[in-house]
Amino acid sequence: MKRFKSSQVCLAFMLLILGVFIITGCGSDGQTGHWLGTGLGTETVTPEVTPGVTPGVTPEVTPGVTPGVTRPTVVSVVPVDVATGVCVNQVLTATFDMAMLASTITATGTFTVKETLSSANVPGVVTYDAVTLTATFTPTAFFTAGLNYTATITTAATDLVGNALAVDKVWTYTAGATVCNPPPVGSCAAGALPLGSAASFGVLAGTALTITNPTSVTGDVGSPSITPASGPSTLVGTRYDTSTGSLTLIATAVTDMETGISCATSRACDVTYGAATDFGGMTLSPGVHCVNAAMSVGSNLTLTTPGVYIFRSTGALTSAPSVTVALGGTANAANTSIFWVSSGAAAGASIGATNVFLGTIMVGSPGAATLGANTTLLGGRVLSSTAVTLDTNTIAIPIP
Repeated sequence: MKRFKSSQVCLAFMLLILGVFIITGCGSDGQTGHWLGTGLGTETVTPEVTPGVTPGVTPEVTPGVTPGVTRPTVVSVVPVDVATGVCVNQVLTATFDMAMLASTITATGTFTVKETLSSANVPGVVTYDAVTLTATFTPTAFFTAGLNYTATITTAATDLVGNALAVDKVWTYTAGATVCNPPPVGSCAAGALPLGSAASFGVLAGTALTITNPTSVTGDVGSPSITPASGPSTLVGTRYDTSTGSLTLIATAVTDMETGISCATSRACDVTYGAATDFGGMTLSPGVHCVNAAMSVGSNLTLTTPGVYIFRSTGALTSAPSVTVALGGTANAANTSIFWVSSGAAAGASIGATNVFLGTIMVGSPGAATLGANTTLLGGRVLSSTAVTLDTNTIAIPIP
């Protein structure tokens, strides 16, 4: 009986030892926590590694950028970075490599141009062309010759699904002392009047130009005969006269200007004024305003609706002293054009002293054009088939 019990104890002890061995050899894998269940050994599992990502580290996420999605890039700009001698009326462009969300491009502060030293903003209008993927900054004031400028498109610019530029696009350039010739303007059927080669001129006189006192012109100046002031005038553009052998060029420009006058007189009138008319203080819409007599601006005039304004008369154009003609509302230099056309037997233009006038003045034969002392003509031109007289004026052609 004792012998039997000892055998039982021995057997039980052996079973216990065998169980511990089995549990130890066939248990869980301490490295992976993975139950194998075969009794044949352990399995090592290597964590999956993503290229460019450190295991255990959460990838950095940039707001507005979806990981794994290519961000938009500016592939070309005009003018190019660090360009010199850039036209004072240069239009800036930036072309992207993918479609962009227009509202982020045109939002205030996304596409800016500053004078580098002072950080003063250059006023301008920003647009985006979805076909060419191009953002455009059209300045509404001329750059200053010799100064450096910085253009910036910020990371507020996004593509159509919200992915932003990785970094701000920044480029610089230096303004020169020349004016870019504007492209051909309009057609005779509609839009701005076609000026052809006359479009680059700030002052054009078919017979003679007299500068009584020093004057500043941004744009070309041309006349067969130029009588300068006793003091130095300022010209950002090209002078054409007899001394430069430019008589043919001047004659062609005058002919092109007169073609523009003919175009104005051939268009249907949107509003007709049967008697002499003073436009001062009026609320006007774009279109052709026809006066079958003299026209004048006797008090301040603000044009607030974008478009093309053509004021044409069979008599002279005059203005009172200290008058301002300006743009307001949604009208600006990039979306609005103004033409004052005087033609016929009583043609002529006499703008009063100390005016701040606006628009292209076009005078057909036999009329002449005169700007009063200290009058400024911004976004405009003085073009005459005959004579022009200037006196301490500042003239700058429209931005193309």
